[in-house]
Amino acid sequence: MSKKKRRYGRSEREQSSRAQAGGEQPVDETLENGRAPVPERPTPKKFNAPLWAGIIVVIAVVAVLGFNMFGSKDHLTVDSLNKPAVAALDGGSEVYPANSKLAFTENTKFGYLPAPTLSELGDGTIVAADPKTARKEMELKDDLSSLDRDSFLDQTIKPRRKNTAPGEPITWDQMVDEMAGATVLMPLIEAPEVATPVLKMIAEADIAESVIVRTDDAEVAKAASDAKVAVMFTGDYSSSSPEDLEKSGYSMVAVAPDAVSTWTESDLKVWVTGVKDEKQLKELADAGIFGALSTNPYTIQPSDVKSN
Repeated sequence: MSKKKRRYGRSEREQSSRAQAGGEQPVDETLENGRAPVPERPTPKKFNAPLWAGIIVVIAVVAVLGFNMFGSKDHLTVDSLNKPAVAALDGGSEVYPANSKLAFTENTKFGYLPAPTLSELGDGTIVAADPKTARKEMELKDDLSSLDRDSFLDQTIKPRRKNTAPGEPITWDQMVDEMAGATVLMPLIEAPEVATPVLKMIAEADIAESVIVRTDDAEVAKAASDAKVAVMFTGDYSSSSPEDLEKSGYSMVAVAPDAVSTWTESDLKVWVTGVKDEKQLKELADAGIFGALSTNPYTIQPSDVKSN
């Protein structure tokens, strides 16, 4: 066989091999050309920029939500209150149905501190209701001890003003669940049997720094103080001294405006009752009070929050 035929035959086999290999350059041909074979470049992978941008945004949102839900410990505390703080007695009983869910919700919304009176029902449920006035305000046939949780929540509270809606009752655990952290709660507790479950719930919710217990009962004051909860004396301060109150566990006292100058010299935080208007509150704030208690907080400290 001639060289020409051999070369032709070899080329034919090469062509066959090249066809089978999907177009690869024959080895013999590259050797004859004196060049090294060049490997095929892989097809470049496409970079989907919009997809990756979307993934990054999703990760960022999840991180922010996770921080807000689990990482943030910010909540309103007694020490972080702006002075003078204003508490709404029984939710602001001159404005709203006394000790109603509406009242306390509005207090929190407008920056006033909800100050409920707490009582115990027949089944042991702690509720926001004044035992001295609840029977009339809720038109009960008997006193609060005749009710259990369900029957209490089925009641309505008469509105304080004409042409306004009645209020819904609220329990202490509902107040803690719905408002703790967003405000400072200031319950009035007049009996040790009420204090025990109240303080237990405060501990379980970890809101001791966001509660002020108001009382004139020495046993309640000691229990609250032992639980690291701020305690305000609401009794006859004219027959007490700052030193005696501090020894009993009190860190605050409620007094009339004419007694402010005497009590602001003590280490107790002074709250004032019976403030007439915004002007008097400002004067008392300049005199060193910590806050004020009012059945109509709007008259002494207009809210910066605007309603629709």
